Amino acid sequence: MPFSSSMLVNVKTLSVYIVSCLFQDKPQPPPEGRLPDATKGSNHLRQVFGKQMGLSDQDIVALSGGHTLGRCHKERSGFEGAWTTNPLVFDNSYFKELLSGDKEGLLQLPSDKALLSDPVFRPLVEKYAADEKAFFDDYKEAHLKLSELGYADA
Repeated sequence: MPFSSSMLVNVKTLSVYIVSCLFQDKPQPPPEGRLPDATKGSNHLRQVFGKQMGLSDQDIVALSGGHTLGRCHKERSGFEGAWTTNPLVFDNSYFKELLSGDKEGLLQLPSDKALLSDPVFRPLVEKYAADEKAFFDDYKEAHLKLSELGYADA
């Protein structure tokens, strides 16, 4: 079936619905070690997402693209700001912003920058920056794997 704009809207709507239903704000952050430490690099991402959760390198990069939505809050993470200029739109802008380098007002965590320095992760970042449909397809699969782990009730 050819890709259409209505399919794109449905993917965006479904993603926002899933995120809003499964990942409601909680008063406390999840226990340490459940999510990667944002100050660490690609080996740490693989330890947490790969070894502990069974996700692939492709899954790790695709899920990182979820940073296109929302922002960090200093009181919860020590970091402040949004990753993209429009944090209310689910698209591939996270990857485009990451490749464009540091920009005033936009957040790039050490764990985000690690995606660029890793020889396996970087080609995936470049792929998703150039091909939004590929990002949506891979994100959908990775998000499903993550949600089936049962981590939403932390």
